[in-house]
Amino acid sequence: MKKIFKLMFLFSMLISLNAFASTELSKSEVNEIGKLPIFFGSGMKVLKAYKEDNFYLLRVNIQENIQELVLTADKKYLIAGKIYNVLSGEQVSIPNDVSILKDKEVLTYGTGNDVYYLFTDPECPYCKKFESYFDQIKNDVQFKIYLFPLSFHKNAIPLSKYILSFKSNEDRVNALLNVTPSTKEFLDKKFTKAQDEALTNVINAQMKLGEKLGVRGTPTLYDIHGKALSWVKVLERYGVEVK
Repeated sequence: MKKIFKLMFLFSMLISLNAFASTELSKSEVNEIGKLPIFFGSGMKVLKAYKEDNFYLLRVNIQENIQELVLTADKKYLIAGKIYNVLSGEQVSIPNDVSILKDKEVLTYGTGNDVYYLFTDPECPYCKKFESYFDQIKNDVQFKIYLFPLSFHKNAIPLSKYILSFKSNEDRVNALLNVTPSTKEFLDKKFTKAQDEALTNVINAQMKLGEKLGVRGTPTLYDIHGKALSWVKVLERYGVEVK
């Protein structure tokens, strides 16, 4: 029981931090963490680690599932969960290598100077909520958009294929923002076997990009430095209040 309370105290301490001085650990330092009993011989592999003021933030491959874990500074406790800056409300996470996304987007929205990378599912209700505010920030942002249809949305892949069937960026944006599973044009759309295979290949390539970055849900948003962002907080940056 005492150990549980200590863990709860440590976790509350971590999430209450309001400033972070992140330093990436060297490969040899990452290997040393990987030698801890909880990792060694367990099938878990530490891929990357950052040292914060009071803890380590780890990116770990657990049976081909990429997760971020927290290791306390004394290396005695490993905590599964997300950490948030209590002042900004933003998640503290390991920066991602977004260089793999360069020129791989399937459409772009907005004409602003602030570039973001967005993984979206055309049937995701949270994505649709986010998209409903796009018009208010279109002059401030530029979203590089990648399709990441989730398996539990039965129309996500067909909708993704429909969006990709258009050649121009304008038509793809229009389809993403306006087409639903009940749209007649979508329901009537037919593809040849060759067309369907080509579209499937594009979607698979998009999915692999997301998987490399650890995307597990949508919408997932990154800035140009690879930092994961809350879409609500991004809207707030531009004075848009989510209702």
